[in-house]
Amino acid sequence: MTAHRIWNLISTAGLAILIVASQAWADSNNNGPPKISYLDSYEPNTIGYTFDSDDVPFLDVKLSVKASLAPDYVRKVFERLDLYLGLTGRFGQYIGTRHSSPVVGKRYNPELFVRYKSPTDGYIELGYAHESNGQDITSPTEYDQARLNAERGAFAKDQISRGWDFIKVNLKSPSLKINETNGNLNGYLILKYFLPHGFLQGNIEEYNDWENDPEGKPRDRVNGIGVLLKIIQPFKWGILSDFKTAVIYETGYRDIFRYNTIRIEVGMKILEIPLIARTSSGYNSDLAQYYKKVYSWGVAYEIGGF
Repeated sequence: MTAHRIWNLISTAGLAILIVASQAWADSNNNGPPKISYLDSYEPNTIGYTFDSDDVPFLDVKLSVKASLAPDYVRKVFERLDLYLGLTGRFGQYIGTRHSSPVVGKRYNPELFVRYKSPTDGYIELGYAHESNGQDITSPTEYDQARLNAERGAFAKDQISRGWDFIKVNLKSPSLKINETNGNLNGYLILKYFLPHGFLQGNIEEYNDWENDPEGKPRDRVNGIGVLLKIIQPFKWGILSDFKTAVIYETGYRDIFRYNTIRIEVGMKILEIPLIARTSSGYNSDLAQYYKKVYSWGVAYEIGGF
């Protein structure tokens, strides 16, 4: 087992333990109703099915939580500041579309960040994060062997190791009322700077020349600048309620606006079950082949998005 994979296992297990410990500490130190939420969804949690133009369909699962660290003490010093530990993981299970229906790790993303909340519901986040796909192929010899062993040679690309540490800055605008029925528009700016050598990752692991892919390129050419616009429209009509629309745009900070990604999501609660449909054209459909332009669509059950 490589050091890179060991790190992914340690970070995932360690953060899970810290999140549980944070919740236990909160439960034991709050005599009345909690003033602060100690454990929340971070990115929306989703369970769905995804169809990528460069892959076979798969069950697509993303789990994402954030734990507030010592919030009572932090708030005593900085009234509007919170310190968080976040963990996001994504994996795909190829049920019936690959031999033995394997589960493939696609994203491991632990991060430590501070959030300053404005007097309204906007905020700014500053953090340090690691992101990788949990795989371990790092040489042409290993890759050639994996291609020989794979059901299809192209599937071996899922096993190529990718990893980055990055500095992030996220900004959320105050909610803007768009109509008299309390429809809200929120805007987000997401900025990342990928470090050539990180505290957690070590040397960056991205596209290698020996992969011989004409689309191969560094991550900072396709990612690093993102804008999200999200509209939540409350309503109730029979079994239907609460309509959501989200548009996400991403590009790199090298060759800015040259390699672009657009994602669109629409969702609605049906019998109080939040369901979304999503489509995208661009890059970062998964970390293994982040550099490849892919057309994607899918449906999902979403928790924490609206």
